[in-house]
Amino acid sequence: MIGSIEAPLLYDSPHNLVWRDSQDAFVHRKGATPARGPVAMEGTPFHYWGEPVLVPGSMGASSFVLAGLGNEIALNSASHGAGRSLSRGEASRSHQAGFAEFLKNFRVVTPLDLRRPEVRSRADILARKIEELRAEGPHAYKGIRAVVETLEGAKIAKPVAELVPLATVKG
Repeated sequence: MIGSIEAPLLYDSPHNLVWRDSQDAFVHRKGATPARGPVAMEGTPFHYWGEPVLVPGSMGASSFVLAGLGNEIALNSASHGAGRSLSRGEASRSHQAGFAEFLKNFRVVTPLDLRRPEVRSRADILARKIEELRAEGPHAYKGIRAVVETLEGAKIAKPVAELVPLATVKG
């Protein structure tokens, strides 16, 4: 429950775990998630389409839901995202003007409400929090669409839905 909005968990897709592939084999997926096809999903709600593959975008960027196609060459796995284009340190020190514009147009929810007057009056606290957020900003990550197109082109997973964010929650 988020305030008066109920948000039940629909699907969980960890991306840094060891998975049992068979009785004798395990697959360690680092930055990847399972993408089994319809046959492997027999007996589950996903047996008609394939395993859900969640590919999150960066803060402010779209995320995608895909259906796994069961590509054995890829070990029934799909990449979980595009990855960083800048280190956290580089990202926190760069793109000040662009990130300020991003914050004007996009809602970022943190435990520290950046819009409260008492926070806005503390330049030191505000600057540090903005620097932390900038380290995770859209400019710090590669584009997610190229990942989705690659997964589709390699017949690993096919796109089902694009999810456009309204806000980002950062701890």
